[in-house]
Amino acid sequence: MNVLIILAHNRFSGINTWAYTLAEELTSRGYIVDIEIDDKYNDSFTFVDGYTDFIEQLEKVCNKIFIRDFIDYTKYQYSILSYNIHIDKQIYGKKIFVVHGTQMEWFDISQHHVDYKVGTSKYNYEWMKCDTLIHNGINVDKFSDDKWDEPKVKPTKALLLSRYGFPHHLYYACNTLGIELDNLMFDTKIEEKIGLYDFIISHGRGAYEAMASGRPVLVYNSFFKDAQGKTLCDGWIKEDNFRKILDRNTSGWTFRHDVSSVEKFKKMISKYNHTDGERNRRLVSNMLSSKVMGDKFEKVFNGLK
Repeated sequence: MNVLIILAHNRFSGINTWAYTLAEELTSRGYIVDIEIDDKYNDSFTFVDGYTDFIEQLEKVCNKIFIRDFIDYTKYQYSILSYNIHIDKQIYGKKIFVVHGTQMEWFDISQHHVDYKVGTSKYNYEWMKCDTLIHNGINVDKFSDDKWDEPKVKPTKALLLSRYGFPHHLYYACNTLGIELDNLMFDTKIEEKIGLYDFIISHGRGAYEAMASGRPVLVYNSFFKDAQGKTLCDGWIKEDNFRKILDRNTSGWTFRHDVSSVEKFKKMISKYNHTDGERNRRLVSNMLSSKVMGDKFEKVFNGLK
């Protein structure tokens, strides 16, 4: 069967790496997966001419990539869309819309035609009245803890994995605790670097990739502030809180711990436990593997035949 995945830009981001993982999984199951990158009307993530890193990675896991090019939509049994700007595209076959956002209150999907709606968190599944819930999938063979040393009992290196930049108070909090803090925003081979750090500070897919790599994870999104401008976070992922954090796609919007100052961030970081890494790996392997995601998408396809 032919499947088309439609994206809006050519850079690494949460949705695009999700699409890469889905294409990789479906291709391994015998599907012919094409990718269309349609940046028309896109004003939030610009298409960068000459930037090829993401495209080169995509080429390894799909059949063909269309960029600003004519495409024959009639040959696809299923088209998978994730960006609101594409929801009204005239597409033949079944149109599957995947909801990724955790702040979708402004978007009325009932005003648009889709054949099937997939939520990626309990929150957007319920809010958007989706047909099914399929969490983000991670390739747990690619992101593995096998090749890395266990996190140190007392951490010395941390990684902020986020495209939202480097908050100064987080840097100073780590510095005063004797922790070297690095920042990666868009990296093509993060799986080759993520295990070099004792713990990861991230949200969304970055958090899941770190968990799969056997790292303790502090869920923090510098984009998230309350009405008073205070920086908030979900704190450390634990076995007893992960399902609750997952309900909002590990976005940092669940527990709202105040980390708006250096001292408050230091207090949060000081709750680090090196043994969380092993438990995190187990949680992702059981709940968020790309195989689990692929099984659920195949069930959607079969139900739409």
